[in-house]
Amino acid sequence: MSTTTPSSSSAVSASARGATFLILVQIISRAVTFLANQLLLRYLSPALLGAATQLELYSISVLYFARESLRVALQRQTSDVQAVVNVSWIPIVLGLPLTGGLGLLYLRSAGNLGLVYLKETVGLYGVAALIELASEPWFALVQMKMRYKVRAAAETAATIARCAVTFGVVVWTSKQGYEIGVLPFACGQLAYASILLLVYLVGSMDAGSKDRHSSFPKSIVKYVFPHILPPVLHLVP
Repeated sequence: MSTTTPSSSSAVSASARGATFLILVQIISRAVTFLANQLLLRYLSPALLGAATQLELYSISVLYFARESLRVALQRQTSDVQAVVNVSWIPIVLGLPLTGGLGLLYLRSAGNLGLVYLKETVGLYGVAALIELASEPWFALVQMKMRYKVRAAAETAATIARCAVTFGVVVWTSKQGYEIGVLPFACGQLAYASILLLVYLVGSMDAGSKDRHSSFPKSIVKYVFPHILPPVLHLVP
């Protein structure tokens, strides 16, 4: 005799649909990115594409160290929505020193590449990383409410925006005869982060009113130790 309750069945069904959406997002994102890179090869040298890959690594490093451990820990918290939202603001604070520190390290290592507008490019990547981290509270809210369509829409729209802006800036500067190095990729990353934040904000706009919780932090310190520290310590070998 099955002991599955209607609520658990709906949760499993929602998770299955969510997995399908996220798989489709990954396929679409990779296809769009691949197509954009093939088009960019007509205007940029492989060396510039390689430098753009290193800059993407800088951005990924900031995001990983600022939010990934907290994301794993927050997956274990399903009862207190406000606590999850509160702690989701911590990556924004962690991202500030990480963006500056890793940015300086990258500038030191890439200083001999001879790229123009390198400081401006790294600065834009840093701003984009902070904007993406600013979407964490609304991302956490979307995850807890299992609004996978919102996440799929956010990531798909952001990826398309990044590719369109990058390609558009590259084509325009090429026709104008400007040499701006990998700055178009920074513009694309800024567009990606901005669209991601915007869609998450719009997609979770009504979630707070239903459960009477705020998307902004309330007594973060109060929630860190009882709700987050035990799962984090559990992950440490």
